[in-house]
Amino acid sequence: MEIKVTVVIEAPDLTAAINNLAASLGGAKNVVSTPASSALSTAPAVPVAPPPQFTQDQIMQAGAKLMDAGKANELVALLRSFNVRAVMDLKPEQIGAFATAMRELGAEI
Repeated sequence: MEIKVTVVIEAPDLTAAINNLAASLGGAKNVVSTPASSALSTAPAVPVAPPPQFTQDQIMQAGAKLMDAGKANELVALLRSFNVRAVMDLKPEQIGAFATAMRELGAEI
């Protein structure tokens, strides 16, 4: 009985890595990289939700709660890591990353 398995890989670097692994295991056949079939490439894309947008007020409210929780020093260090002295100094493109870092400190935002 013969069983054939076809694997489609769309990552040339991964194909090389698999071949190297197979060679190190000894005697394994090489993986052949072929273009994906048209049936696979016509699958619909998975929708991705946009990241949440935060206002300076939301950031300041969350920061106040962190300060009340005794994390003022951590909050100041976080502001310094963003090269700002206050939340109002954050650039719009920094707000999301700042909110994420505040969550790591325990903020509910």
